[in-house]
Amino acid sequence: MKKAYYSGIAALLLCCFLAAAVPAAADMSPTETIQEAVDRIIVVLKDPKVNTKDGKSNVIHVLSDMADDYFAFDELTMRSVGKPWLAMSEEQRAEFIKSFRRLLELTYLQKIRQYDDEKVEYKRELVKGDKAMVLTNVLAKDSVYSVNYKLIKREGRWYVYDIIGENISLVKNYRQQFNEILHDGSVQDLIEKIKEKVAKLEASKDEPEQQ
Repeated sequence: MKKAYYSGIAALLLCCFLAAAVPAAADMSPTETIQEAVDRIIVVLKDPKVNTKDGKSNVIHVLSDMADDYFAFDELTMRSVGKPWLAMSEEQRAEFIKSFRRLLELTYLQKIRQYDDEKVEYKRELVKGDKAMVLTNVLAKDSVYSVNYKLIKREGRWYVYDIIGENISLVKNYRQQFNEILHDGSVQDLIEKIKEKVAKLEASKDEPEQQ
């Protein structure tokens, strides 16, 4: 149940950064960067068309196109792989980032739904050098959920590289899965498995959703 809800939170918060239509200003704080993205995604998800097949498809397409403005996929991928990243060639890294990004999009963006009046409470931010963490709570109608963000600063702007929902880190969650595969296989085996999963999700995303 906790893991299932985390998927929903991760979908919502991943969308927050994929949805921002305008890059964050260079002088924005980590909290301001996230708050701007959250405000924009709420506007997007208030549209009832999100609940239709065509509406959802359009929203996903827009969000995917804007992803690089707010999300450091390369940092997220590197940290999810861990030490084996150091032994990978540049070609393998590029291939891995591309496939992993698509896996995240297919896994989480497909779960988006219409905004249901959830509120975000910004508690505080912790900044140390070029790293930061923003602590928030998501206030649903009858529950409160902890959602924290890890960010890295590049060329004066903050980018998210991990989302921690209810103490479950997106990076650590995938690192555990990747380590299990790498225990008996190579990095190339892992890349191929991710590609296989992406292909299955691509094939199934157009199937009618179960009610």
